[in-house]
Amino acid sequence: MLRAAFRLTENTDPEERLEEAALWKAMHDHYGPDGIVAVRELSQAPDGLPMFGRTPKFPVQSANPVSDTLEYWTDRAFLAACRREFYTVPFEAAEKLVRGIQARGKGAFIKSTSLKHYTAIVQRDGDFREALGDMAYSFMDGGPLLMVQELATIEYEYRYFAIDGRIVTSSPNMTALTPIDYPLPPGTVYRTPHDPVPERRHEILQALSRLAANVASSMAVPHACIDVAMINGGPGIVEMNPMQIGQVGLFACDVRALARASETLVASYVPEPAFGFGQSSTDEEDFNDFGP
Repeated sequence: MLRAAFRLTENTDPEERLEEAALWKAMHDHYGPDGIVAVRELSQAPDGLPMFGRTPKFPVQSANPVSDTLEYWTDRAFLAACRREFYTVPFEAAEKLVRGIQARGKGAFIKSTSLKHYTAIVQRDGDFREALGDMAYSFMDGGPLLMVQELATIEYEYRYFAIDGRIVTSSPNMTALTPIDYPLPPGTVYRTPHDPVPERRHEILQALSRLAANVASSMAVPHACIDVAMINGGPGIVEMNPMQIGQVGLFACDVRALARASETLVASYVPEPAFGFGQSSTDEEDFNDFGP
C-alpha cells in the first residue's frame, strides 16, 4: 500500500542533485516499491499522501507533512541559547537597536522574519537605512518583522535533524559535503561552511551535540532542523528551520536514519485542503530550500 510520495526535480546543482538522489534511494529502500512513489517535478502528490522532496512555488501544492512555518525567534529554547544580542522588532524600532549595538562596539546582522526574504549587515560604523536601501519600504507599515542581532563570530557550524524531540542524524555545515561523505571520521568539524580543510575537534563537537539535544527536547515544536555553532567562543544556536525532508540541505548526514525517522511524519500527516487556481501555498522563493 502506498504511504508516501517523493518529488524528483530537474535540479542541476551538483550537491543538491546528489542529495536528492541519495535521499530518494534511502526512502525507496525503507518504504519499498509498494510504499512510496516518485512524482514528477510539477505533479501533485497522489490524493491523501504526504510528499517529500522539493516543492516548487506553482502550480503544485506542498504536501510535506511538516509546516513550512517555524517562528524560531519566539521559541524560548532558541532565545536561551542563541549566545548573542538578539531582538525581533518592527522596522520602526530596529534602527534604535542597531545604534545601541554599534555603541557597544559591534556591528549588526539584520534578517527578515519572512522566509528567504532579506538579510543585511550593518558594520560598526555603518548606517542602518543605507544598509537597507529601498528594501526598507517592504518592512514599513506592518511588513515583516526584523531580527536584529549583534554581528557575532560564528565558527564550526553543525546541522542537527530533530524529529519528535530527538536528534536522528547530523552533519558539519560545509557546502561541498553530501550524503556520500557519510560517515565522517569522529570529531570532524569545519571552521567555516566554505573551508575545505577538516579538523578533528572532539571537544567542540561534543559541546555542540549536547546543546542540540537539549534544544531538541525543549523546543516548542516537535520537529526542526537545528543549526548550532561556536558563537563568540561558546556553543549557541544559529537558527532553526522546518524539518521538511527533501527541502533542507543534508550535507553528510545519514539519509537512511532520516528515512527511518520519516515514519513519524507519515503517521501524523493530515492533508490540507487544496488551494484554488491563482493561489499558492507559499509566497516565498521558487523553492522553499532551507539548505546552504
